[in-house]
Amino acid sequence: MPFQENPAPPPLAHDRHHQILDELESQGSVRVTSLAKRFCVAEETIRRDLDKLGASERLVRTHGGAISIRSDRRDLPIAVRKTTFPEEKRRIAQNAVSQIKAGEVILLDASSTVLELAYQLPDMPLTVVTHGLDVARLLMDKPQIEVILTGGQVDAASASLIGPLAEQALATFAINKVFLSSKAVDFKRGLSEATIAHASIKKTMLGLAERSFLLVDPSKFGVRSVAYFASLQAIDVVIADETTEPDVLRALQEAEVQVEVARND
Repeated sequence: MPFQENPAPPPLAHDRHHQILDELESQGSVRVTSLAKRFCVAEETIRRDLDKLGASERLVRTHGGAISIRSDRRDLPIAVRKTTFPEEKRRIAQNAVSQIKAGEVILLDASSTVLELAYQLPDMPLTVVTHGLDVARLLMDKPQIEVILTGGQVDAASASLIGPLAEQALATFAINKVFLSSKAVDFKRGLSEATIAHASIKKTMLGLAERSFLLVDPSKFGVRSVAYFASLQAIDVVIADETTEPDVLRALQEAEVQVEVARND
């Protein structure tokens, strides 16, 4: 009978904590389900790990995972944010695309989830207004879409244009629908961003559109950032992923917010 090596035992709690914090440092967020698979332990074990690290203020607990203690206070570079929760963002973007009709004027923010929406957007008669440099660059390859990029101050981390000039430019358009994300979604206080400038431009966006769609992956719920810009009730539709915790969906419904749950086809 061939020799079979015994599988390596799961790492001890102390080692798991160090590895979790290392992943947070590089990725900005972690999920309970993926950590449980990685360490070959029960999800409840990971929840206890995250609760303990959260109690010692080494991370911020979210529904279904955690985010870096630093990332809830600052924007991670767009190149990093694009790598977090890619499947969830893909599903959310697919749902958002289904809400768009030919001939509309839509407003897209510079978030990584909305960037995925722009990637999936079919080439059709449409006007897209955006302050996102990557969004505009991506849509340039779709000739039927008229792309309007605001002016403003360049924010390198988010690859976006912000400030008074950007907000003044946005205010000149009649917008049918706005699609945006948020750094954090607190069920009592509402939506917040890591800087006042980003909160300000998103507040402006919400005030311009006939209908608003908030695109949020599971890591954004139950978190507070620096600057609030809107209540949950200011949003017409929240598009969440199927992996969002049931208690989060209940909280949204209790807040009387319309929720679309993005699922695999």
